[in-house]
Amino acid sequence: MNKSELDIDSAKKLVHEISQNLAALPESSAKYAQLRTEVEDLKAMLDRADPHAPMIEDKMKSVQALFDRAAVELRADGIRVGIFLAEIGRILGLD
Repeated sequence: MNKSELDIDSAKKLVHEISQNLAALPESSAKYAQLRTEVEDLKAMLDRADPHAPMIEDKMKSVQALFDRAAVELRADGIRVGIFLAEIGRILGLD
């Protein structure tokens, strides 16, 4: 996938929404710490003036994998995992 294929604006919107949802979970919960860290790292990458698409694509795949592994617990905590996974897949051109 080249830089023009990655929809950076959609990725920024999605990561912002994911970040807000994760922030609604109890801060004391360590079970989502890695996911929060990955999402914040991706958010920082997207906020750079000249985001490097392959790095962003790799980080989005990492976030997608973490969401997939934590899906049952996230759904139980009210996070809309299916929507986020589908949107990440669409942005990455996997749908």
